[in-house]
Amino acid sequence: MKEIIAKRVSMFELFYDLIFVYAISKITAMIHHPVSGSLPLFSYFEFVIVVIIVMQIWLYQALYINRFGKSR
Repeated sequence: MKEIIAKRVSMFELFYDLIFVYAISKITAMIHHPVSGSLPLFSYFEFVIVVIIVMQIWLYQALYINRFGKSR
């Protein structure tokens, strides 16, 4: 079994995490105020697409930094 090597978290990673937290807070504001007590179908699909895109960007960024990061 391989030994797991701990990796320090860089300030660069923490900065990007803060950016993604801010983006997620703005995304949730898209569906926070329903119109006439219900959420329009277009707004729901727009929310889902934006969430998928932002989560994919975060996933690729985290994977890249974990694989090629210099802080070991």
